Amino acid sequence: MFKDQITIVLMCLCVAFSVNVVAQCNSEASDVRCVEKITASNTFVKSYKLDGARTGDVEFSSVLVKDTQYYLNLCEEGLVSDHVVINVYDRERKLVTSNKNDQSILPEISFRCNQTGIYYFVFKKSPASTICGIGALSFSR
Repeated sequence: MFKDQITIVLMCLCVAFSVNVVAQCNSEASDVRCVEKITASNTFVKSYKLDGARTGDVEFSSVLVKDTQYYLNLCEEGLVSDHVVINVYDRERKLVTSNKNDQSILPEISFRCNQTGIYYFVFKKSPASTICGIGALSFSR
């Protein structure tokens, strides 16, 4: 009887551990490879971690400076992603730019900031998919 109880407990622990391992997102690996892809003429600002456990849209914010050219791209597992829509909104929540162009989704956003202030980056994925990677923000003057 005692052996059966121990066996059941061990099996439950193994199942719980294996589910946790499968569900983990290694965005750090994406971070290093994605930042390396930023051109030498750009300055890296920040990376936004996108883990697969989140549901719905993923939103981050940052203060951007007027008359600066910004670049934002999404890297998943070190690859540039082209299936997640990235929208950039100003402080009044007006759409500034998006990587969705007609029916295609571009791998990065490039835009000039017209006014210093807070901006919101919204990563939209399909309900059935998950995001595991980073959004890398860089700029050039």
